[in-house]
Amino acid sequence: MSNTINSHTSWQPLEEVIVGQAYTPDYFDFIENPQVRNQLQQILSETAEDLDNLQKTIEKFGARVRRPDLPNKHNFQQQQITGDGAPLPPLTPRDWQITLGNKLLRVLPMQELDAVCAEYEAADPGSVINPHGPSGWDENCILNGASASCIVRVGRDVFFDNSDFLKPEQSQWIVDNVLGSEYRIHEAITDGHGDAVFAILKPGVLLSSKHDVNLDLAADFPGWDVCKVWDSSIWAAMEVGKFKYEQSPGAWYVQGQTPTAEFTDFVNTYLTKWTGFVAETVFDVNCLVLDESHVIFSAYNKEVFDYCRRHGIEPIISELRHSYFWDGGVSCCTQDIRRRGGLETYL
Repeated sequence: MSNTINSHTSWQPLEEVIVGQAYTPDYFDFIENPQVRNQLQQILSETAEDLDNLQKTIEKFGARVRRPDLPNKHNFQQQQITGDGAPLPPLTPRDWQITLGNKLLRVLPMQELDAVCAEYEAADPGSVINPHGPSGWDENCILNGASASCIVRVGRDVFFDNSDFLKPEQSQWIVDNVLGSEYRIHEAITDGHGDAVFAILKPGVLLSSKHDVNLDLAADFPGWDVCKVWDSSIWAAMEVGKFKYEQSPGAWYVQGQTPTAEFTDFVNTYLTKWTGFVAETVFDVNCLVLDESHVIFSAYNKEVFDYCRRHGIEPIISELRHSYFWDGGVSCCTQDIRRRGGLETYL
C-alpha cells in the first residue's frame, strides 16, 4: 500500500491514521514503592488495551493504522526519573504534527515518530516538512512551543488559533512554507484548547463546547447546524468515580481509583509533562471522524449522540478510560495521514 499523504479535512473517508502509544507497564518496574508502581502500571496497562481497541475499531472500517515506536526501555530506566520528570510517551500525535493537503508538518518532532515519518518521506520525497532539520530538534526553531491541535482544516479554508500554543508568527511561517496560495486563512481563538473546542463532523454539522466564547461560528460557518455541548461527560464520570478534588484540583483524575497520597505526590512531582488540566477539557468534542456517517467518541453523551443521529451519523464508542489522567481524547490520540478526496471549498 502506498504511503501517500493526503488529508484536507477531518471528515473525508479515513484511509490511514497514526494511533498513539503509551509506555508499557514494565517501563516502570524500577519504582520501589508498590502503591505507586501498581497504580501507575494499571493506568498504563488499561491505556494500552484501550488504544489497541481503538486501532481495531478503526481497522474494521478499512483504514490502515500506524503506531509510534517506544524509546529503548533500558535507556529509559537508566535515566529513571530526573528532576525534569519523565518525558511524554508518544500518546497524542495530533499535538505534534498535522497533515495539510499533501504535506505532513512535524510541528514538534517526537523521536518515536521518526521511523513512520521516514517511510512517508521515502515514498514521496519532500512530503514531510520538519523545520527542526535533520538533527530532530532545533532549540531556535520558530515552531518551538506550538501545538498542531491549534490548526483546523476545512478544505480550502484553514483556521489558526493564534493564542498561547500557536503564536501569530508561527501561523505565518506555516502559511508561507507549507500552505499554497490556494488556501484561505482564518483566525479561530480557542486559547489552546484546539479540537476540544469545536469539531466538524461533516459539511454543515459542527460540535462546539462552552469554550467557544471567542469564536464567531455563525459568521465563519453560516447556515451550519451547531451543537454546543454544555454537559460534558467528565462531570458525570467525576461524580460516580473517586476523584479527590482537594488532592489534585482539576489537573488529573484516575477513573475507578482513589489515588494514594504517595501516587498523587509522584504524579505531581515527576509526571507533570503527562498531565494537563482535565476539568476544563470537553472530550465529547474530541472525536475521530471515520467518514460522514461514522464518528468515534470515547464516552457516551446523550445530547451529542442524539445530534449525530439526527444528521445520519452513527456514533461509535471506543473507550479511553484514562483520558482524564492523560488529558487526551480520541482526536488527540490520533493523527490522520490519508483521507479519500481532494481539496474542495466548503465555506
